[in-house]
Amino acid sequence: MADYFDRLNYTLGDEDTALEYAILPRHASHVLGIAGCGGRLLPLLAAAPARMTCTDISAPQLAFTRLRFALLEQTDHESFMAFMGYRMESMRARRRSIFQQLVLPPADRRWLSVFFQSRSWEAPIYMGAFEQTLKRLAKITGLFTGKAGRGIFQFSQLDEQTEYYRNRFPLKRWKAVIALLGNAAVLNSLLYKGAFPPNNLGISSRAAYLEIFHTLFTTQVVRESFFLQMLFFGELRYPQGFPLECDPQIFQRAREGLQQCELRVVQADILDCVAGETAIDFVSLSDVPSFMPEAAGKNLLQRLAPALAGNAQVVMRGHLHVVRPDCAGFCDITQQYQADIAREKTQLWHVQVYRRTPSLQVSR
Repeated sequence: MADYFDRLNYTLGDEDTALEYAILPRHASHVLGIAGCGGRLLPLLAAAPARMTCTDISAPQLAFTRLRFALLEQTDHESFMAFMGYRMESMRARRRSIFQQLVLPPADRRWLSVFFQSRSWEAPIYMGAFEQTLKRLAKITGLFTGKAGRGIFQFSQLDEQTEYYRNRFPLKRWKAVIALLGNAAVLNSLLYKGAFPPNNLGISSRAAYLEIFHTLFTTQVVRESFFLQMLFFGELRYPQGFPLECDPQIFQRAREGLQQCELRVVQADILDCVAGETAIDFVSLSDVPSFMPEAAGKNLLQRLAPALAGNAQVVMRGHLHVVRPDCAGFCDITQQYQADIAREKTQLWHVQVYRRTPSLQVSR
């Protein structure tokens, strides 16, 4: 597992952070989140929290997170889009020039400079191990489904897309791709280096993926999903699917929010990070609980509880492995956000949302 966390796994990410943005109350006192590559937390600054703590155990992920925040603070929206690679016409020389002008911690600058040079200053959003895996899978998807598979992206209306999916999409060949995607051994080999959490859903991985993609193809316009674009093209071709950080208004509000926010980026385990805190009112855990030993995952909310304010919210995700925590002193409010969860652009996640219950907190 150490090998998995010692490299840069994500630069674009595998979560639609619009979900956390929809859940996060505006002007929160203290937001705590797993840093990842920074893309899942940058938009949350648009909600104007007074404090934000980004934590991760991976030094490369934290370096990339600090890079994202530096771009937010020190450049404009167009430069951010060009540097990250959301603009397909972006020149590598311009990317290098933007990087050279950024103020970054010396250790981050050295590591990122070597990393970017080793990749010839290609688009950073495709540099992570996960994104590289999707690029390889896109070649397999293209080999199996061809133009007929990519044809589903021609539609901007859901009813037309659904008709194509049911009648003209190469479903049998697509299911052959799913047979690969649904193989945990393959995912372990391509990405997780033995750290892939075991499936505990009670259905096969193949069945889970068939359900995920059927939902995406029949309930969302697929060109609006960055995840599906990556899986079919190995790159982002349709701006409708760009993640929330690309929205000019969100970017500007996040930049304004950063100016007013006390921001910390900390290399630490999430539970070590909360030690001594007492008033955190929003926690975004990503899928970190899935990687914890069973007992630690079950006890996670109880370990967090002393650091939380009354009515604090905790959001956690699970893919093929879902943690069922001890909820004493918490209320499961996931149902309140079902509409937002249904709009999540990857549908890879079982999302759980909990709220601290002050009345129960007093009695414990």
